[in-house]
Amino acid sequence: MATKLPAAPASDAVTAADDLAILHPDRTLVVGGRSIVIREYGFFEGLDVADRASAFIADLIAATDDGRLRYAQVRRLFGRHRAVVPQVAAQAADITVDWLVSLPEDEQELFMATWFAVNAAFFVREVLAELREAQLLAAGASAGAISSPDSPLPGTARPTSSGDAPSAS
Repeated sequence: MATKLPAAPASDAVTAADDLAILHPDRTLVVGGRSIVIREYGFFEGLDVADRASAFIADLIAATDDGRLRYAQVRRLFGRHRAVVPQVAAQAADITVDWLVSLPEDEQELFMATWFAVNAAFFVREVLAELREAQLLAAGASAGAISSPDSPLPGTARPTSSGDAPSAS
């Protein structure tokens, strides 16, 4: 006899849907009379995007001076980085830049907002990686040079072989 499991509470179902959206944030839009899927960048594709959009990411870092990143601030950066942002946005939907810029303004706005929502975690990871590296570099510079644990203390080094004994000059 099969045992029927109790139904999950509605809040668990919502949490599962939210978890799925985080793990698989792709979104389908109908714009320009076409149904398109905007997807999150994969690992290696993301490395390429991070390289090509490094100035955009640097400006995202500057926009987080209060620890928050607001879409209104990000949206302004789309124009400043017009040479690369439409390219990487179109790449996420497998469309051409020419097709994207030919959309009516309200559909361009919808596309760009959706693209950034889908790839926000990617950009936040890039911003955090840059901030972490900057903190580590700053901490290292303020602490001075640190010798590795394998380095011998001055004056205690031993020869590595019997023929390497120090010679008196």
